[in-house]
Amino acid sequence: MDLKRVRYFMAVAEQLHFGRAAERMHVVQPAISQQIKRLEEELGVELFLRSGNEVRLTEAGRQMLPECVRLLNQADEVVRVAKAAAAGTRGKIRFGFVDNSVFSLLPPLIREFRHRFPDVDLVLETMIRAQQSEGLLDHRLDVALMPGPTPQGDFESEIFVSAPLIVALPAKHRLAAAQSVSLEALANEPFVLFPATMRSRLLEIVLSACANASFTPRVVQEATQIHTLVALVDAGLGITLLPAWAATKGSDQIIFREIASPSPRYDLMFVWNREKNNSLVQGFLDVAREIAPGLIADTLQGHRS
Repeated sequence: MDLKRVRYFMAVAEQLHFGRAAERMHVVQPAISQQIKRLEEELGVELFLRSGNEVRLTEAGRQMLPECVRLLNQADEVVRVAKAAAAGTRGKIRFGFVDNSVFSLLPPLIREFRHRFPDVDLVLETMIRAQQSEGLLDHRLDVALMPGPTPQGDFESEIFVSAPLIVALPAKHRLAAAQSVSLEALANEPFVLFPATMRSRLLEIVLSACANASFTPRVVQEATQIHTLVALVDAGLGITLLPAWAATKGSDQIIFREIASPSPRYDLMFVWNREKNNSLVQGFLDVAREIAPGLIADTLQGHRS
């Protein structure tokens, strides 16, 4: 059904006069009469009764009028949605992230993004780095937050946050009173870490840093989630190294200390497909760029105080 003809029908139905309807639609009267005739032929029903200068709606016309109002409103909404999606103010972003970002990075990012883009549906999924790379390659993800470096593929990337690792210690640990701790001082400590089968970038950095300090961590317990590792430290099973933003202050049985220089750094970066010009993702990244400096400053200051 031609929407232009529907608009002409509504104009005549509201004016009950072909001449006035033509003026309203800025066309000549024969044009609007012709379009109404074609609409009636298309529908196979008569919409108007014409008697001299009098024009009245048929029963079919009366029943059709409110439906046409809804149809045109819906058509306008379709246009609005399409334009909003193109402008990056409406739609869906499928976002994959590593679990260590959940603690203090994602809540303020998601809050600010939802405040600015309330009509964008943000679909969230926790994934390890390998899963994120696969999700980007097969387009199940629009953007991922993962440890660097950028995976192989036709991707764009941008660092979100970067900071030294810190050490999590039981509160009664012999090193708890120190302002900072050297890696060498941890050589004989029991560690709780990710299993090697996870192929975690964080684990790679921890093992490399310990190797540079001339020791291999003595792992007494493994876990696949960083909050579980923190809980194991809280329980007194061992120590671990983690990004500063993953440290929580929910227990007085665990403390966090900076690692004396040189300390290993850990980067989290946004990665997205180069071929996709997604304005929704760009809006998401704009918000992340604005809040990132404050996130790191607040996190590091919190562990120094």
